[in-house]
Amino acid sequence: MENKIEYIEENNELTILIYPLYDKRKQNMLTTWLVLFSLCGIAIISQFFFDYPTSTKLFFVVYLIFWLFFEFKVIYAIRWRKFGKEVITIDKESIYLTKKIGERGVTERYDLSAIDTIEALKYKGKLVYNMTSSYWNSNHYTLTVNINKQQIPFGVDLNEKQAKKVMKTLKETVKNRVENKL
Repeated sequence: MENKIEYIEENNELTILIYPLYDKRKQNMLTTWLVLFSLCGIAIISQFFFDYPTSTKLFFVVYLIFWLFFEFKVIYAIRWRKFGKEVITIDKESIYLTKKIGERGVTERYDLSAIDTIEALKYKGKLVYNMTSSYWNSNHYTLTVNINKQQIPFGVDLNEKQAKKVMKTLKETVKNRVENKL
């Protein structure tokens, strides 16, 4: 997806919009998986109305806890891929990182002067990278802003070229804003 990043500069603010990777075929497969997985959960829930030993009902409860976790993860992934976007805004004093689905989102604000570095996120091992880069996972971050030795990841699903461009733009903008503030 070539047009997944949008740069907007107005009113002395830089806003970068990053849209998630959307693959219609994979989205349809994920939706089909969700429907079938939901039917499995409904089948297990229906078994509570029959007479089973306590140990079997305990198994059903444990199963349903895992089922609910994955059900919500997949629903979130489907919504993220279809309606989501990341919004990175830099004004004179702060950087705002927002992850939105539709019109709702969570925004984190950080002072520009507190930023130590902005860099590519390094994964510790191929297994972790492969697990976070699957289509149903909406947390495949590629960049990080380091503030007071804390990593704040952002930049979901960017390829290497896109990540470098976003990183370069952010570094230059932060540097200019901090220097002009002094």
